[in-house]
Amino acid sequence: MRTFLLELYDQIYVFWTGTEFSGIVLILKLVSMGISLLFIILIAVLLKRSDATWWLRERAYARQFAKAGGEDVRWQKIQERLARGDDANLKLAVIEADALFDDILLRMAAPGKTMDERLNIFQKHELKSIDLVWEAHRFRNYLVQNTKYAITKEQAEQAIKNYEAALKELEYL
Repeated sequence: MRTFLLELYDQIYVFWTGTEFSGIVLILKLVSMGISLLFIILIAVLLKRSDATWWLRERAYARQFAKAGGEDVRWQKIQERLARGDDANLKLAVIEADALFDDILLRMAAPGKTMDERLNIFQKHELKSIDLVWEAHRFRNYLVQNTKYAITKEQAEQAIKNYEAALKELEYL
């Protein structure tokens, strides 16, 4: 029994140190590198197809406007309408703030035909103020559907503050 074990040990040792084993290891290394490269390519393709880098475009777009000040003009117009305080300007301020936010979602390439669909892509951990935006957007829809509704300045200010919180979070203001 002892000689059998010693012979078995010698055969295993000769196999592990021989050229056959190093050839097998080389083939296994090449195959595993090829499989790894294939998985890396598949991951890159899937990330591209799933549009997983939308947040990078959104941040780059935010920096562009922070330097150029393009959206500030629209936001200041909204603030001016809010300051006027009459019913028509308050409604327009809310509607324009909603349109500004929707325009930003479109420029971020958020998928969806309507703003509701575009808002649905956000989770609470991605945009902490998403609930505030939903509240303001529903109020805007109510204003548009009920044209006789008399809006108060406090309601308009709250809706504008909700949009402002989201715009600051997205670094547009």
